[in-house]
Amino acid sequence: MDNRDEKKKKNSGESGMMIVEATIVFPVMFIIIFLLIFMGNGYYQKSRIEAFVNAAAIEGAARCVDPMLSHIEENGSVPDFGTVDNEPYRYVFGGMDTIEENINTYFKDKVAGLNSGFFNGMQPIYNPSTNIGVEFNKSFIASSFDVNFDYKIRMPIRLLGESDNLHMFVSLHNEIPVMDSPDFIQNTDMVEDYLERFGIADDIHNALNKITEMSSKAREWFNR
Repeated sequence: MDNRDEKKKKNSGESGMMIVEATIVFPVMFIIIFLLIFMGNGYYQKSRIEAFVNAAAIEGAARCVDPMLSHIEENGSVPDFGTVDNEPYRYVFGGMDTIEENINTYFKDKVAGLNSGFFNGMQPIYNPSTNIGVEFNKSFIASSFDVNFDYKIRMPIRLLGESDNLHMFVSLHNEIPVMDSPDFIQNTDMVEDYLERFGIADDIHNALNKITEMSSKAREWFNR
């Protein structure tokens, strides 16, 4: 009888420990599983928005290189010569504000049409006037078109003692180089024309010849 009583006490003790462990482990396990599911939906949203950022940067860089691209996209055909302004020397004197505004509108429309993914209430939260940055960085040597987007996604989970839900903060950036070889050649020709017109080209040529002569003499002296 004593052995049976001891076995019953052991079994009841083990079952009690299992109940205690289950009450602790199962809720934590379910919380982790749901958190992983919600985080997965957040990263799914991030991948979709990142595709919009990349597409907007590529589209902006392409329009900066080719001013006729907008006409081709709208009408589906190449315009006749002289009907579209090619905007020569637009990199030097500006003229990219319209492209920046159009790409900004294009990107905001894409993000505004984004649904919440697999769960309600997980759309990106942002301020269109401050969290979206579309900019053409002008440089004579190497220009670029940048798109920046900062936002957060509200997770449907709230920790104990917190007054607000968890948030997933994301900052996206893409920079596409704007390389227009014909325009660079035009700018270089323009500089050469101005140098020749004001007689500076000859002075620069003579100065370079003197530097070459000095460098050759310096090499001869060091080689002795």
